[in-house]
Amino acid sequence: MRVFFNGEFIPEEKALVPVTDRGWLYGDGLFDTMRLFEGKPFLWHRHLQRLMQGAAMMLIRMPQDKGNLAEVVVRLMEMNEFYDGVLRIQLSRASKQRGYAPSNASGENLLVSLHPFPSTETINPDGYRLVLSTQVVTAGSYFSQVKTTNRLPQVMAAAEAEAADADDALLLNPDGNVVSATAANLFWVEGETVCTPPLDSGCLPGITRQFLMELCPKLDFQVEEKNVTPAELPTKEGIFTTNSVHGVRTAKSLLNQRLQSSPVAEKLTAAYDAAQATGMLDGPEDD
Repeated sequence: MRVFFNGEFIPEEKALVPVTDRGWLYGDGLFDTMRLFEGKPFLWHRHLQRLMQGAAMMLIRMPQDKGNLAEVVVRLMEMNEFYDGVLRIQLSRASKQRGYAPSNASGENLLVSLHPFPSTETINPDGYRLVLSTQVVTAGSYFSQVKTTNRLPQVMAAAEAEAADADDALLLNPDGNVVSATAANLFWVEGETVCTPPLDSGCLPGITRQFLMELCPKLDFQVEEKNVTPAELPTKEGIFTTNSVHGVRTAKSLLNQRLQSSPVAEKLTAAYDAAQATGMLDGPEDD
């Protein structure tokens, strides 16, 4: 597989990041992932907008504009004859010497890569299982808006899920409210209302999260951003998670407790899958 690294299309094994890279040293970088479907990155414009905004917030220069990045992705797919899977773009701050200050930086490292679609099989045959993690994420943090390369709470929460033979783990904030899964936003259903934690809870402003919230009124569902505690969540209907790779995944159990299903979640899943399959556009830049 070939990748695009710092302006060159090279074999993946030759894309070597210097040991002075600040993304490696300090988590001083950010990334975005999106689903490639028949050669089209789903919700491309929204993902690029979040990446660009995150880079600006972190004061990291993006060496390629949106148009150039689109051309890079097309060439990369053609060179690898790869059109279905996962697209990842990662940007980190390069460095010339040690120290936290950005003045110690010396440019950027930009990587664009393609990856096979991960398995959708669950660990157990009884379906998608969730557990609660002991990891805590900060509520209202400036950097909760950015998909940084510093994902240690999510990494450790994923380790807890593996140890419990679960598919994913839910993280809490200091207020004791459930925020998200390790790499996905959280939703649940209350009657005809689709609920999700608010952004100030500490969750990432997920692209799929926002897209699903916009789908709800078109299906005559209400949307509400509200907090939920670990004790309240198992009593809800149709608990599901969303991210750009797996789309919508309905949870079957939480802490080994069977969860209620909901036709609302099923309709949302079908609508999302249909939008992805038809390549629904999300802005004029995608035309």
